[in-house]
Amino acid sequence: MSFSSLIGQDTAIAALKAAINRDAVPQAYLFVGSEGVGKTTAAIEFSKALCCKRPSPDGDPCDSCVNCNRINANEHPDFTRIAPEGDFTRIWQLWSRSGHPTGALETLSFAPVAAPRRIYLLERAETLNDESANSLLKALEEPPRYVNFILCAPSPSAVLPTILSRCQMVRFRQVPAEAIARTVAERKGVSLAEARMLAAYSEGGPGRAIRLADATELRDQRASLLDLAEKIARSPGIAAFRLAEELRNGAKPAKPKKGEDADAGEEKSGRGDLARSLDVLSAWYSDLLAISLRGGDAPLIHEDRRTAIQSAASRYRLEQLTENAETLAKFRRYLTRNANAQLATEALMLKLTPKKV
Repeated sequence: MSFSSLIGQDTAIAALKAAINRDAVPQAYLFVGSEGVGKTTAAIEFSKALCCKRPSPDGDPCDSCVNCNRINANEHPDFTRIAPEGDFTRIWQLWSRSGHPTGALETLSFAPVAAPRRIYLLERAETLNDESANSLLKALEEPPRYVNFILCAPSPSAVLPTILSRCQMVRFRQVPAEAIARTVAERKGVSLAEARMLAAYSEGGPGRAIRLADATELRDQRASLLDLAEKIARSPGIAAFRLAEELRNGAKPAKPKKGEDADAGEEKSGRGDLARSLDVLSAWYSDLLAISLRGGDAPLIHEDRRTAIQSAASRYRLEQLTENAETLAKFRRYLTRNANAQLATEALMLKLTPKKV
C-alpha cells in the first residue's frame, strides 16, 4: 500500500507529504473525518513514511523495508496503535495501573530502538474519557523530541479543546459516490451497479463501502430491509411498534464465523448492524425523494425496486420525505450516543409511516 491507496484525499496527503519534505512534522496531529474516509489508513501510511528506510522521492513509503513491513504487521517496537477498550479509551491503556501493567505511553521516555521516531496512533480519540484525555494532555504538552502523536476523530468538537489546541489538524473529506463505486468495483470484483449501491450506503467513506462489500450477509439483510421499507409506506402510524420490532430483528448481527472475533469493530456489533440497516433505509428514502422530484425516470440506488419505489413515493407528501431523510440522519447520531434501541426505533417508525396525503 501507499498514500495512493487513499481515495479522494489529495489535499490531506499533499499536506502530510509537504511536512515530511520540509522536515517540519508537528509532534501531534489530529486527523478528522467521518467513518471510513481513510483517517486510520492515512495515519499508518504517514507513520511508515516517517520511518521508512527507502522512501520514494515524492514521499511515499517503500512498503518493503523492515520498518514498513513491521508497521504493516503492527509489530514495530516504535509504533503503537491504541484502540478503545469497549466504548472508551481508558487511562490504564495509556499508563500502567494496578492490574494493567502495560500502559502504551509507558515507553514515552524511551528513545526509539529501530526507527528515527516513536509514534503513537490513537485510532478513536473521541472515545477518550475525562481521565484518559487529561492524562494524554500532559503527554502532548511537552513530548520528547523523537515522539509523534496521531489522533483520529470524526470532528474537531469530538475531542477536548485543550487537546485540539495542541494538535495540527488535517481534514479528510467525504468522497463522491461515483469515485467510491469505481474503487469498490475494482478492488472487490463486484458489478458497478452493486458498487454504486454500496457507495450510496457508505456516507462518503470508501473504507466503509469496502467493508460492506465483504459483508456477505448484507445482501440478505438488504432484501428484508427493503421489504420492510415497502411495508412502512403501506402502514398507518399505529403499526409503528410492530415495524420497530421487525427493524430490530432484521438488524440482529449474524453469528461470527469460526475463527472470527465476535467483537471485531462496529460492523460486527448489534449496534453496528442497526446502523447499517439505517443506511439501507436512508438510501430508500433518497430514492423516494428522487422519484418525487424528478419523475419516473429518475436514477435510483435501488433500480431493481423501481416499481415499488414509485408506489411508495405516491403515499408521501414531499415535505414528509424530506423530514424522513433528516430523521434517519438524526437517529443514526442518537444511536452512536447509546440511545435505547427499542424506544428509539419505535419513535423512528412513528416518524416514518406516511401521514395523510
